[in-house]
Amino acid sequence: DAGWNNGYPGDADLSSIITSLTHDAAVLQFDFIPESDTIQFKYVFGSEEYNEAVNSFYNDVFGCFLTGPNPMGGEYLSKNIAIVPGTTNTSITINNVNNGWSDPGVIPTGPCENCQYYDDNTGGLTLQYDGFTTVLYAWLLVVPNELYHIKFGVADASDYIKDSGVFLEENGFCSPIHLNILSFE
Repeated sequence: DAGWNNGYPGDADLSSIITSLTHDAAVLQFDFIPESDTIQFKYVFGSEEYNEAVNSFYNDVFGCFLTGPNPMGGEYLSKNIAIVPGTTNTSITINNVNNGWSDPGVIPTGPCENCQYYDDNTGGLTLQYDGFTTVLYAWLLVVPNELYHIKFGVADASDYIKDSGVFLEENGFCSPIHLNILSFE
């Protein structure tokens, strides 16, 4: 039950990808110019809302929103690229990645959602969050050498307590230049 009510507002982009208002939002945003046609990063989302608040309206959320030129035409406008693998727009929330609801200390009763991407950490010794995702990978095609804006955000949903967080891989946000190697000799 670790967490703190900071009394801070939520974030409109985060609230737009769930069905409730967000609170105590933590946001990191900046402009950048990619060197190649792809941006990528690895992350883990964790929450104190696991497991007892799964499938409730306490649906803490992480989002990563990109604005800039779409290589297929037009513009990305706050496009969320932090999504459940294999989906086109399922956001990263405790209701979308979990092992099913359970009372504390009880075996999860299900149904689980995208459980292959969930690690239960109830009673964990080195990390406070009761659960977290596996390492997830976000990426998107971009136009090289054009200006983009990216916004990472995490927030409580419906309440101000039982905090959530996101861990980004050190030096992991990048726009790798791909080498065209046909064979290794």
